[in-house]
Amino acid sequence: MENKTLNEYLGVMSVLKDILQEDIGVVIADTTNVIGYRPGDTIDLKHKVGDRLLIEEPLYKTIKSGKGSNSIEPKEIFGVPFKAVTYPIKDSQGSVIGAIGISKSMKNKFEIEESSESLFASLQETSASVEEICEGSQKLFTMVENIVDYTKKAEEQIKESYEMLSLIQNIASQTNLLGLNAAIEASRAGDGGRGFSVVATEMRKLAKLSADSSGKVSETLTNMKDYIQNIECIVQQVHGVSQGQVAETEEITAVLEKITSDSQKLVDSAKLI
Repeated sequence: MENKTLNEYLGVMSVLKDILQEDIGVVIADTTNVIGYRPGDTIDLKHKVGDRLLIEEPLYKTIKSGKGSNSIEPKEIFGVPFKAVTYPIKDSQGSVIGAIGISKSMKNKFEIEESSESLFASLQETSASVEEICEGSQKLFTMVENIVDYTKKAEEQIKESYEMLSLIQNIASQTNLLGLNAAIEASRAGDGGRGFSVVATEMRKLAKLSADSSGKVSETLTNMKDYIQNIECIVQQVHGVSQGQVAETEEITAVLEKITSDSQKLVDSAKLI
C-alpha cells in the first residue's frame, strides 16, 4: 500500500512541471531515501535516486514532524533564488511514509521586484526633478509678469515725459515770441534800447536751444517707446509660453505621481508573488 501511494506521487512528479507550466524541481523520498527527482529548468538541487536523507534536510524534518515547510532560499546557495515547499506523504491510516519537496524558481519574481524597485526609485527622482522644473517655471512666470508690469509703468513714465516736453516746447515758443516782441520794441527805442535788445536776443537763443533740446529728447523718447513696445511684445510671447509650461509641467507632475503610485503597487505586488 505504501509503495502504491508513493508510486502515485512518482507518476504525478513526471508531469507536474508540464501541468503547472512553471520552472519547478520535484523530489520525492520515502522515510529514508530519495526515490524520485526531476530538476527544474534553472534549479538543480543535485538530488539522486537512492541518496540517503540527511538530518538537516527539510524533507527529513518534514517526515519526522509530519508537517510541511515553506521557505525562500537565497540565490547564493544554488545560484538561483527559489521557494522550497515540503509536504508529508501519508498512507490511508495517516502514517507518514515519505515526503515531497517542490522547488520553485523565484528568479523572474526577484528580477521583476528589482526592476520594479529600480523603476520606482527612478520615477521618484524624475518626479522630484519635474517638481523642481515646475517650481522654476512658476518663478519664471512670476518674473515675466513683473517685467510686464515694469514695461507698462515705463510706458506711463514716457507718456508723462511727453506731457512735460510739450509744456517745455510751449514755454520755449512763448519765450521766443516774447524775445521777438522785445527785439522789436528795442529797435523802436533806438540807442536807449540796445541793452534790452541784447537781452531779447539771448532770450530768443535760449528759446531756440530749449526747443531744439526738447525736440531731441522727444525723438529719444519716441525711440525708447518703440523699443519698450517691442520688448513688451516679446515679453508677452514669453509670458504665454511660460504660462503654458507651468500648466504642462503641472500635468506631467500629476501623471508622474500616478505612475509612481502605480509602480509602488507593482513593487508591493511583486513581493507578494
